[in-house]
Amino acid sequence: MDRQASQPAKPDDLAYESELKREPESGRFSESRSWWDRTSDEVAAWFGNVDALRRRQRDVAVGDHAGQGPSATIDEDTRITDQISRRMTNDPNLDASRVAVSCRDRVVTLTGEVLTDADRRLAEHLAAAAPGALEVRNSLVVA
Repeated sequence: MDRQASQPAKPDDLAYESELKREPESGRFSESRSWWDRTSDEVAAWFGNVDALRRRQRDVAVGDHAGQGPSATIDEDTRITDQISRRMTNDPNLDASRVAVSCRDRVVTLTGEVLTDADRRLAEHLAAAAPGALEVRNSLVVA
């Protein structure tokens, strides 16, 4: 079996590694920089020091971001429809493959076909249990 000898590191790789060692750590578990270093970089950034500006941006990015989620908002009807669809999909006793769920002004409408009357009642029960649903109109047909 031929073993390849490990190749020596290229000069560019060595330069990059040494540059990384000089850089302040920028991970979730890194130590934060002192207030003096942060303040000095803030002032230096005001006067056009690009490296100081980059370090200041990194300080902001490394901070604690717990509880900051996406800014997209979902309207109430979409949330209710999604929650009912998930409940029906996850229920092992209900085949909801031919059921359509819609919601307007927090009034849920179930349309489509189910196999038994018990499935019809179960679908209505799951829809009524969704938080925010005011009324359920069950138009399901037993096929």
